[in-house]
Amino acid sequence: MAKQNPIKNVFDGDSTSVDKIDKKYLQYVREFQDAAAVDALTAFKTKNLDTIERTLKKLAVSRSTASYLIGMGALIIEREKLYREAGYGSYLEYTQHLLEDLEIPVSTLSDDKIIMEKYIDYNKPLAKAGFILAGNATKLRYLDAALQNHDEEEVFNRITNDTSRSFISWAQHPNIIKHKPEPEVWVDVKIDGNKLLIDGKNILNFPKNTTPKIRKMISTDLGKTFSIREGGNIPYIIGTYDKGEQTAIENFLKKYRAKK
Repeated sequence: MAKQNPIKNVFDGDSTSVDKIDKKYLQYVREFQDAAAVDALTAFKTKNLDTIERTLKKLAVSRSTASYLIGMGALIIEREKLYREAGYGSYLEYTQHLLEDLEIPVSTLSDDKIIMEKYIDYNKPLAKAGFILAGNATKLRYLDAALQNHDEEEVFNRITNDTSRSFISWAQHPNIIKHKPEPEVWVDVKIDGNKLLIDGKNILNFPKNTTPKIRKMISTDLGKTFSIREGGNIPYIIGTYDKGEQTAIENFLKKYRAKK
C-alpha cells in the first residue's frame, strides 16, 4: 500500500507563508475546524480587504441566524413551559441553567427571545408593511414602545423603512398630541337629610347612623358615575395608588381617542 501523506492543517499554511497574520491572530483560533471557520480564516490569510469584508458579511448573517434560532428556542421553552420537564418552576429559573451550562448570557437570551416574540406576535402587520427580519431585527425590541407612543400605521411603516438608529430614537419619544378637551357633563348632586338626590330625584336613602364622611364619599362616587353616563360614556372602576396614576390613565385615554 502506498504511503499516505498526512493531511495538512489548513491553518498552518506553507512554512514559507507563515507571516504576521498567522503569528498575531490565527494561532489563537486553530480549534475552530468547521467549514465556515476554515473559509473565514483562509480569507483572513489573504490580507485582502474586499475578501475579508465579504467574509465578515457572511459571518454576520450566520451570527444573526443563530440569534434568531436561539430566540425561537427560548420562546418555545417559555411558552410551552418545557422547563418543567427539567424540574424548574419558572422560565426565569431555567435561564440560570442556560447561563451556567450552555454559557448563553441572560441578556443575550432575553434580547433574542424578545425579537422573535415580537416578530411572531406582530407578523401579519409586519409582513403587510414589507418588513424583513434580516438587518432590522434590533428594531423589534422597541416595537411595543413605538406602538404605545405613536400611530400604529406609522409604526409599521417606519419599522420597515427607517434605519435602526432613527426608528429606535423615534419609538421611545411620544408624539405631543394636541386635542380639544372633551365637554364635561355634570349632574346636580345634593344630600337632603337622609336622602341622596341626583338632578332632584331621590336615588338613595342613607341609614340614620351613616357618617358624614361616608355620605360624602358615596354622593361623590355616584355623582361622578351618573355624570359619565349622562355624557354617553361607560363608567369603569379601577384601583390606583394616587392621583398621579389617575392622571396618567386619563392622559393615555385622551391620546388613544385622539388617534381614532
